[in-house]
Parts: sequence; structure tokens; C-alpha cells
Amino acid sequence: MPRVSICIPAYKPDFFELALKSAIAQSFDDTEIIVSDDCPTDAIEKICERYSGVIQYSRNPDPAEYKNVIRLAGLASGEYIKYLFDDDVLSPFCIQYLLQALEATQNRGTKLAFSPRYFIDERNQVTNLGNGLMVEGSLKVIEGRDFIRITAVKHHNLLGEFSSALLRTADCFDESGRFSLFKVVDGIISGPLDLSSWVGLSLRGAIVGHPMPLSYFRQHSNSQSNPAANRYFIYSITYYEEVLDLAIEKGYLQPSDLPIAYRNLINHYSYWRGSFPELDERIARISTRL
Repeated sequence: MPRVSICIPAYKPDFFELALKSAIAQSFDDTEIIVSDDCPTDAIEKICERYSGVIQYSRNPDPAEYKNVIRLAGLASGEYIKYLFDDDVLSPFCIQYLLQALEATQNRGTKLAFSPRYFIDERNQVTNLGNGLMVEGSLKVIEGRDFIRITAVKHHNLLGEFSSALLRTADCFDESGRFSLFKVVDGIISGPLDLSSWVGLSLRGAIVGHPMPLSYFRQHSNSQSNPAANRYFIYSITYYEEVLDLAIEKGYLQPSDLPIAYRNLINHYSYWRGSFPELDERIARISTRL
């Protein structure tokens, strides 16, 4: 059994081969690479034919991004899962260093290892560094309640996307063997796939950050993080209110946190109200709490 399953939910062929090559080039080689193809054409399949000796390829019979993520977890045979989305890129040392971080802190109950990541554009140019949780110099263990508190106050995904994290395969499922990283109701996830997963894992344990940037998150016009390309994007916006309600319910917030959290949430909604006028009602409701 491989230690790590590199799981690639593939839909867009534009940058897929570069993502795949970064998985193949990992310094840690006790891996399997699994590609689950959602592409409406045969473009992904044709690329994978050139790498048939080193990857496992299959088409997703029920296409959808979240279904592909779930399917890959079921196909993975490794002890750990490293998701890699089809337009992102891994540093050659990504799996090695994240695995070392997770195993070095297992006595702290860590459920997830992550690192800062670079943002890149369509020309592979670095545009920014994402290090919202301020991991610098050495490994940083963040208790789950503290991650949820920070998210509830800041209203940003400060950890990063699926391509920036490593987790145990067993933690993708509940005691009954059902996928449980995020919840799906009537085909809709109440928030972003990644942040929903991180919050769920943080309810069960701590997370650990490695200080070296180990992945590249691509921002481009066809990305699912682009509201114009994702009709469910509104749920990614309103999810932060769910996290705030969760943090209040669990008692994770200090009294002094609440005014800051409410103001930041209003600012968050105000930023998006031009694209989603329905946020006006939420802004009015939350304003009464200040």
C-alpha cells in the first residue's frame, strides 16, 4: 500500500499536464497518482495516455467537482491523501515536507498539514504569496478551535485550497464509512469545498503548518473560484456566517471578538453585494447586532 495517494480531480485540460508533471516529480516516491476525469471532451484522457505507466486513470461516471473529490477518496489506497486540482502545481518537496510535518505532530492530534502557497497567473508568473496563518521559521500547530475562531473573525480562507494540504485518508470518512469532509444537501455544498473540509477537520483536532511555500494556486478566468464561472459561488460567500454562528455556539469567541467579527462580515458581504444583491438583507440583519 502506498503511503500517499495523489488525487487529481481533472476537468480543465488547460494546465492539467503541468499539474500532473508536478505530481510525478515529487521527491517522496511512495505514492500512487489517481486521475478522475470529469472533462466533457477526451482532452484529459489523451494527455493521460502519455503517462499510462505511472498513473491510474478513469472517467468519473457522475460528473461534478464535489462528486469527483468524493470519488477519489474512495479510490485512494494510500494512508494519506494529497489532493491536487488540475490547474495548480506542487513543489517537488510538497508531499515529503507535509508528511513529515503531520507525522512529527501526531501526538498533538493534528488532522491536516498545510503550507503557505504562491498565487500564479495563466502565464505561470507568481503574483502573490498566501500565508494568512503566518507560518514562519518552523512548524506551527494551530488548535482546531483557534482556526475556527480566526476564520469566524476574519472571514477569509486563511489556510488555502485543496492543493495546499495533506490529510489522512481515514479522516475523509465517518465511522460508517461515509465521506464526511464536507456535507452535500440536494447537490449543494453550503460553503467552499476546501474551507468546509478544514472547518470539519478542525472540530476533530489541530492543524499544522510548514513554513516553506509548497504549492502554487492558479488564478484565472475559468477558475471555479471565479464567481462568473461558478453558479454556486454565493454559498462560498455566505458560508462565513455559518462559521461565525458555529464559533458562537461552541464558545470559541471572546466577547471582544463579536463586534470585530460582525463588522468584518458586513464588509465581506458589502464587497460582493454588486454581484449578489440578495446580500443586502443579510447586511441589514447583521447591522442590527452592532
